[in-house]
Amino acid sequence: MPDNLDRYKLFVYGLILLFLPVLFIGFTLSFLQFSGAVALGELSALELVELYVIELVLFGGLIYGLYLLAERFGRDAL
Repeated sequence: MPDNLDRYKLFVYGLILLFLPVLFIGFTLSFLQFSGAVALGELSALELVELYVIELVLFGGLIYGLYLLAERFGRDAL
């Protein structure tokens, strides 16, 4: 049973990692459109995909760094 729980947690973390950049891009584009800095008609689909990939890599690196930091401090606390 614990193995299934670990797989479920891994699946949820993967979904969060996958969709968090999409939400962040949505909020960013909404703010830029509201402030008048960019019009959504000016952005091509390729530019939106590029933004998504860049943010996915950045969030993935940040989450991995936080994982390593938590692992190090968790081990030192024991």
